[in-house]
Amino acid sequence: MLSVASCQVKSGSGAGVEMAKTEEYQPSKEDVLNQVQEIYDAVFKEYNREDSLRNLDQMIDDAAYEHLEDFNRAYCSREWNQLCEQINEIDSMYHAGELGFWEADYWIMGQDWHNLSISDAKVLSMKDTEATVEFMLHNFDNAKPVTVQLVNEDGEWKIDNFKDADVELDLKSSMLEYVKAETAKKK
Repeated sequence: MLSVASCQVKSGSGAGVEMAKTEEYQPSKEDVLNQVQEIYDAVFKEYNREDSLRNLDQMIDDAAYEHLEDFNRAYCSREWNQLCEQINEIDSMYHAGELGFWEADYWIMGQDWHNLSISDAKVLSMKDTEATVEFMLHNFDNAKPVTVQLVNEDGEWKIDNFKDADVELDLKSSMLEYVKAETAKKK
């Protein structure tokens, strides 16, 4: 819940600050759905741009993957970013040259992509600072149900977890388990 207040300064002998009535802003389901759509539109714009270049048989690196950290910083929670940093550090130290934790790209729920989009988004649950949204992710000719959990940080909805219903993947739980197991091995 966000609060908005205003104040007025009085002059003269009874000078002081008078607080106006506080208005409380309640984020709506529509706000959350719009934010999820905006996030995925921005992310997929980059992927689809790279996809069109690949389809023209131009030799390019998968630049969309280079933008994962940028996407994470812009659209994911602080906790998600910290967890990704921990995993990347573990993988670079102990699994260099190996696949490590990341087997697939969570933004596209796969390794390859073509003509990405989302549809049929709906809010499954919502509190003041948390929301869960489910949608269909379209990649190639396939559509799969994806759920994202969001948190409101500094007035903005940020993704805090990705879930793939097809393979019963709760990515954040898997990440936490991986960090715990890898950290225990190194002690």
